[in-house]
Order: sequence, then structure tokens, then C-alpha cells
Amino acid sequence: MELFKEELVIEVDEIKKMMDLMSSLFSIRTSFIYAIDNEKYTNEIAGNNGDYQSFCKIIQKELKDRCISCDRDKFKEANTKQKPLLYQCYNGLYEMYLPLFIENSLVGYLHFGQVRSDQDFKSIAEKYGLKQHSEFLELEKSYNSMNIIERGKLVLISELFIMFSDIILKNRLIELKKAKPEFYLKKYVEENLNQPIDVLSAAEFIGRSPSFVTHKFKEIYGKTFHEYLSHVRIEKSKKMLRKYSILETYEMCGFNNRYHFSKVFKKIEGINPHEFQLSLNKT
Repeated sequence: MELFKEELVIEVDEIKKMMDLMSSLFSIRTSFIYAIDNEKYTNEIAGNNGDYQSFCKIIQKELKDRCISCDRDKFKEANTKQKPLLYQCYNGLYEMYLPLFIENSLVGYLHFGQVRSDQDFKSIAEKYGLKQHSEFLELEKSYNSMNIIERGKLVLISELFIMFSDIILKNRLIELKKAKPEFYLKKYVEENLNQPIDVLSAAEFIGRSPSFVTHKFKEIYGKTFHEYLSHVRIEKSKKMLRKYSILETYEMCGFNNRYHFSKVFKKIEGINPHEFQLSLNKT
């Protein structure tokens, strides 16, 4: 596990497996780019085909500023759109950036790239001004040796990266645990509603003191931790009461007994669970 600036916690090995899989399946360069600083990245976890294409190596001898400019511009665009950005870079190759956010905080980008289009080199050179490069013939040779992946397939690969991003975030392979512990308090509650939850267990989960849970949570969310817990449990119970009995519902929502469940339910909703179920039958 790698810790970046005491904020970004990354399960490097697990993400590396994903990048290796995509890289091997499609013979493209894949990576998770993180530690974004001044619109440039300083770290990445690259897949098996982690080296740059020879085409890119030749380009960067003289036109590296265009690569840097393209990355900067596309970081911004992907960040704004918050979805996969598939495009042709400033030197004619296909790239994709998918930004990953945790509670509106950007933690990095899933990326694949250095894929040639089905356009011939003459068209690419004309469109992207490559004739100025002193190794123009080597560029042509390198470009023509690259595998072609049609754009439709690249769109499907982008969709696979969306699925990977869901896996990464749901399984906490990337976390901002120390940076935003209050976010993980809410997440802890939402994922453990059917379990015994109290201030002590929540504090242990986020690695903070019970005092932090008691005071910081109310400061940020306007409710005490217990008030929030009760409201979330009741919201879940209202959905479950449409399908399950009161007995089944209170047990699955983490209440100790039916009396306690009814008391909390009426305090929040103004009616008891039985009355709520009766009202459902009338609609």
C-alpha cells in the first residue's frame, strides 16, 4: 500500500493487476495516473505495455512540448466532463482519460493510449504538422508498424475502464481516508446498517477519536452521529416495509427490537411502522 502526502492511499498491487489485464488483452499502454500537480502528473501505475511507443519517443525528441500541452488540456477537459474522454492527441494517436473522484476530490485518472487510427501517415502528418520533425521518415516507419484499433473498439475499452473505476472505488483500492474522515463515517454507516454501530466502532474504523466523531460530524452535517444513523436506518426501513414484514425489516435495519424500531420510526415519520404499511395499501 502506498501513502501519498498522507492523503491518497492506493492499493498498488490490485490496480496494477487491472492495468496489466487491459494492457495484455488489447496490446495498448494503460496506467493509473495520480499525484496531479500543476496540471502535470508525477506518478503512475502502468500496465505490462508500460513503455512508450517508438513513435512517441521520436516525437518527444523535438515536439515534447506538444505532448505536455495536450496532457494539460485533456486533464482539464476530462475533469470538467467527469467521464471518459477519448480523443486524438496533438500528434495524431488515440488516448483516453477517465477521472476518478472521491466526494468531489480528484484522485487521479485511468488512462490508455498511444493507439494509431486507421488514417494513413500522410493524412496524420498533414493534419498534425509532423513534417517539421527532422526524423520524419523514421516517424512514418514507426507509425506504419503500429497496430490499428478501430474507434468503435476503443469506445468499448473506455466502457471497461468505467467498470474498473467502479470496482476501484467500491472496494476502496484508492482512499482519501486521512484527508476526509467524515466522508468515511457516512460510508461506514451506509454499508453497515444491519450491524451494531456506535461512536466507538465508527471512530475505530476511521482511525480517529470518539470525540472527533461526536463533534466533527455534527459540525459538517448538522446532525449528531446518532441522529444521522437513525435517519438513514429509517429511510432504509421505509423501502423495506414495502416488501417485508415489520419483524424482518427492523432486524435488517439494525434495530435491537420492535419496540425501539417503532419508537424511532414514529419520532421521525410521525406514524408507526404498521400505520406506514397501511398507508401504502391505500395508495
